[in-house]
Amino acid sequence: MKNLFSFLFLSFFLSSCSYFLTDHKNDYLKEKQEKSLDLPKDITTRPIIDYYPINTINPEKVGDEYLIPMPQQVFSSGTSNEVRMHKLGEIRWVYVETLPSSAWPMMNDFWVTSGYGVAKSDPTTGIIESENLGDNQSITKLVMKVEHGIRQASSEIFISHITEIDGVWLRVDGPENLEEETMRKVLDYFATTPPSGGTSLVALNLNYGQKAALKQDDEQNSFIELNLEYARAWAAVDRALKEALIDVNDLDREEGVFYVNFSREEEKGFLRRIFSGASFDGDFRILIKEIDEKTCRVTISAEEEEAKAFERELLSEINQSLS
Repeated sequence: MKNLFSFLFLSFFLSSCSYFLTDHKNDYLKEKQEKSLDLPKDITTRPIIDYYPINTINPEKVGDEYLIPMPQQVFSSGTSNEVRMHKLGEIRWVYVETLPSSAWPMMNDFWVTSGYGVAKSDPTTGIIESENLGDNQSITKLVMKVEHGIRQASSEIFISHITEIDGVWLRVDGPENLEEETMRKVLDYFATTPPSGGTSLVALNLNYGQKAALKQDDEQNSFIELNLEYARAWAAVDRALKEALIDVNDLDREEGVFYVNFSREEEKGFLRRIFSGASFDGDFRILIKEIDEKTCRVTISAEEEEAKAFERELLSEINQSLS
């Protein structure tokens, strides 16, 4: 009886070992694919968006070796979540104090739940297009674009309501325009939706489209390059001067010039910091020059030699105050 028990135990042990020692890593290939679940007709599903697409590679062009590129840097979106609407003439946009790669997934979620429908969603360009909002005789749609803002780690969201007339897309005019209404919905969405803290890897390239950058020319002269049309560049610099507590003595919008003087004894904020101990009357000329339709350059020149040492510091402060 004892020998029989030992034989049965040994047989069970060996059969168990044979199972665990067998390679089962490819067993999933033998599984059968079942039919997809049929949802009731009254239930709608959200569109599936691939946030981590794999690039298609042509094997014929790879050869024996293929260099895998390094992953792009994931940027931090910061701690501030300021959201507000800006208006310049007929142009409106929503300002969000977070990087575009962080704003993009939130805007995707907003658009999916907005009821407008999603006809196109492209994180590489930051564009989302709605489905047709018109009737059988007209084609209208809303187009949203997420761009990097003027300030570092900020986003700007533009919404256009357009209609197709004779093969040309034109902006919808009058009370039927849904741009401002949709932007206010975006503001409400950001106000009521807690930030996820996540970032979209496929939208990381949007982080590189910053609209303001402090640069130097070949002669080591500093300037701010603004990727903006002139009207908005002027308004942005004017607002930056006020935010930096820099008082403007005179200005000429047609010439693109702000005149600033630092001869007063008591300066405020940033000026008190950089001019402490300075004993000169500093006259500065801030010039905005239009390079082309979408690019402007901001330079600063001082008449007094003693004041020239502060040109870059003043330019840097303006650059940080841009919004």
